[in-house]
Amino acid sequence: MLHLNRIIPLLFQHKRFLLLFPVSITIITAILLAILPSEYKSVATIVPVNLQLSDKARLFNSNIKDLYPFFGNGDDMERIESAKDWNSIYQAMVIELNLTNYFRIFESNPEKRLHKAVRRLQKKLFTYPNDKGQLNIIAWAKEPETAKKWVEIFRSKINARIYSSIDNQYQKTIHQLQISLDSLQQEYMLLSAVKDSTPAAKILRETKLQSIQQLISNNFSVTREWKQTRLTLPDVMIVLDEPIADSTAIRPDKKVVLPGAFLAALLFGMAWIIIYHRKNLQ
Repeated sequence: MLHLNRIIPLLFQHKRFLLLFPVSITIITAILLAILPSEYKSVATIVPVNLQLSDKARLFNSNIKDLYPFFGNGDDMERIESAKDWNSIYQAMVIELNLTNYFRIFESNPEKRLHKAVRRLQKKLFTYPNDKGQLNIIAWAKEPETAKKWVEIFRSKINARIYSSIDNQYQKTIHQLQISLDSLQQEYMLLSAVKDSTPAAKILRETKLQSIQQLISNNFSVTREWKQTRLTLPDVMIVLDEPIADSTAIRPDKKVVLPGAFLAALLFGMAWIIIYHRKNLQ
């Protein structure tokens, strides 16, 4: 069993080592910090828009249009946050910004070079939900302006990807409605050209024409609503705090790293002395 009244004198016997070792480690750490390039941080704070705002009933039903909250919920947040797992977004950024050269990745195989650059970018550009129900897009880069640029591009690509998915659904619906409309119009034209053999046949044909005409009118109305809603689709996110090129948000933080290195070395030295002389302390 170790006794405190034996440990303290032992540490005093090695006080020179306990001073020189942490100082040496701190000096080495300072040299490494001077050699290694600093990285600057840029952050954008966003909140998701309620994707139900893309529902056409919101525009054309006055009884429920005010029931849609503007801000999204946890599900909408997860849709945006999941973009950090979309390799295609990172790959697009690596290619567009030529980040393989920026990260100095010299790999003969193009696919491996792209893969390494994507992995590097994912460590420096990511999303993080905060405790206020918001999402932070964070970037670290060697230049403040580069970090800001990465955040802006990443945000725009997330927005464009989800927006495009919703817009594609509207296009498909409008296309199907247009096919239905063309079919109804063709049926109306063919039925209009039919010559009636009897008065009863004429009445039946006119009834069918009125029915088809009503369907065409309804189709026109519904198609117009879908087109109007597509034109008013909101962005999928609202930027509460725009990213800035902050030259003060730096890592590693020397004011924290150097004292931390000294303290860690001091504790390590004390532990090493106690373990080395443990037999004498029992």
